[in-house]
Amino acid sequence: MSSLSAPSTRQELAQLAETAFGIRVPDQAICPHHSSPMDYLAASFFGQDDLLIWANRGGGKTSLAAVATMLDAIFRAPIDIRVLGGSFDQSDRLADAIRGMLDKHEDLVKGRKTRTRIKLTTGADIRMLPQSQMAVRGQHVQKIRCDEVDLFDPDVWRAVQFVTQSRQSARGSIEVLSTLHRPGGLMHQLVAQAGGALDFPPVGGASPLAGFKLLQWCLWEVIERCDPNRQCQDCLLEEDCHGAARRGRGYFRIDDAVAIKARSSKAAWDAEMLCRGPHREYLVFPEFESARHVTAVEWHDGWPTYRAIDFGYRNPLVCLWIQLSPDGRVMVMDEYIRTRLPLGKHAAAILQRDRSGCPVVMTYVDPAGRQKESTSGQACTELLAAAGIPCVSRASTLAEGMELIRAALAPATGEPTLLIHPRCTALISSFNTYHYPPPGAQGEADRPVKDGPDHLIDALRYFFINRFRPRIAIQRGAY
Repeated sequence: MSSLSAPSTRQELAQLAETAFGIRVPDQAICPHHSSPMDYLAASFFGQDDLLIWANRGGGKTSLAAVATMLDAIFRAPIDIRVLGGSFDQSDRLADAIRGMLDKHEDLVKGRKTRTRIKLTTGADIRMLPQSQMAVRGQHVQKIRCDEVDLFDPDVWRAVQFVTQSRQSARGSIEVLSTLHRPGGLMHQLVAQAGGALDFPPVGGASPLAGFKLLQWCLWEVIERCDPNRQCQDCLLEEDCHGAARRGRGYFRIDDAVAIKARSSKAAWDAEMLCRGPHREYLVFPEFESARHVTAVEWHDGWPTYRAIDFGYRNPLVCLWIQLSPDGRVMVMDEYIRTRLPLGKHAAAILQRDRSGCPVVMTYVDPAGRQKESTSGQACTELLAAAGIPCVSRASTLAEGMELIRAALAPATGEPTLLIHPRCTALISSFNTYHYPPPGAQGEADRPVKDGPDHLIDALRYFFINRFRPRIAIQRGAY
């Protein structure tokens, strides 16, 4: 093993992965805009760039990351490598793959392989880290591989950005390998910020990942070659495959893919195996469809115009402009979203944004805005009124407002009565990412997660509650 030479070409790299580590790496992109697993291995070894890998369940992420780690440990030494999983069990699975490869090359091992540390005679030090800021902060390493980042705590992910340090033998870099299944989750944000082909960008998130190279593959890049005797018309995969498996050169068994699809929901299959985006089954508004609800509606001078505001400082203050058509359609025409500004500046910006010729009939706001602040002694509603924006609010439950929105998105009869102008990108994104916690996550299972999209939905909710919730008059009888 020690006599091996560093590969200098892609072909030599593929041959080394197979002969030395027992991994035959698929090298063919099937789907448009996708990469092959070999593209990842080549980019990792030859380029040493920051990489973001979006791949399917069973797509070989852990095995390929183990190969990449071994290549670094042998040919980039001395080098410090850290493995960080979404859980320590996830880190341990990658470490198991590395240990398994080293079982055939014990001459490379220095000392004893433990669950958390492997040292090589080349001068490489590989450690598995638990998912905590304490474990991550203070590291100064050349390579950190993050497995299943969709399960990461956002604060831990932010700490990861500061741990790399280049040496002459190796450039400091981060590699992220994960599926994408949570709407609005960390991987969703990272893929969008790295330029991934998503139908919608998530709201909020970390800074743009200008330095990350996104590589994506799905089931079809890793599927085995289909037996020509298998009949497409009788195959459960046919509606997605369209003959892709006839060109397969991978390791994922077709029978396994058929079994998985047979017991999966379409949402889970599309997200986990075909990498088409996050699960829609966790969305609060699965009824929302851009094709039905997003349209370039025009302003009408004669129609009533409303504002809807959700207050915030560190979280954004949101204002929506809404017109109501004579036949009862709700049309969201524009949006305003800003953070960390005094309310007076928000008010000035909102008034400046008002549409000339469409005077605002009413402004609906969060009922909490009536509470007086301890510093100024004034409520948000009082400050807005003083600036020329009188407000109305009405208490309600979360469920009441969401049901009114659902009824507008998908009425029992007829076409949707809620339409959104394409310029309202954040609201559109919020509908596509406002989600319930996945099974097993912390929080109430029937209460949406407050991680960004809620602010725009809340503003829309205040409009529906104030404008459409029935007002019930209660008369006391005489006894």
